[in-house]
Amino acid sequence: MTEAIPGMLRAISDDVVPQADTLRDLDSQIGDGDLGITLTRGMEAVIAGLGDIEGKPVGDQLARSGMAFNRAAASTFGVLFATALMRGGAAVKGKDDVGADDVVAIGRAALQGLMDRGKAKVGDKTLLDALAPAIDAFEEAQRAGKSLTECTDAAVAAAEAGMTATIEMRSQVSRASWVGERSIGVQDPGATAVTYMLKAVQRWVHENID
Repeated sequence: MTEAIPGMLRAISDDVVPQADTLRDLDSQIGDGDLGITLTRGMEAVIAGLGDIEGKPVGDQLARSGMAFNRAAASTFGVLFATALMRGGAAVKGKDDVGADDVVAIGRAALQGLMDRGKAKVGDKTLLDALAPAIDAFEEAQRAGKSLTECTDAAVAAAEAGMTATIEMRSQVSRASWVGERSIGVQDPGATAVTYMLKAVQRWVHENID
């Protein structure tokens, strides 16, 4: 699994950075319009640092990548991304070998970190509305004895449904809440970014996991 994290991060960079304009356009409608450039700069820093994390425990890989992202792209999303990876990494601290059983623990810890830091909850029209159902779906599939690939597929399907559901929500927190009713009808950019990331991980899993 220590080799998997760098691979997944490369997949996220390869697949999500090209979506920067889409994310910027969404963010400009209900936010400050910087999400696309934030992701681009942040992932460039993460990729530049992969050589320093290869072979290290998974928790360290996640935490260091999150901090690298935030240093390069200090912003609300940067702080949240770093928080999620650091909290997730802490859930598997010291482990060199983690598997599907640990994915839920990482996800739950990351989710709690995001709620603690962002002061949001599911239903507030944030990235939580994609991430939370994805984690639930992964855990449900895992408990049913599904393979890692099947669990990942279930997580992505749930994230996509959660992302789409944000279109009809009204933003309740942060800058997006300032636009009030005008946020209804716009897909949440954070939920969209998370879904793109999960889809990139899904691709990596399909290509690398038997």
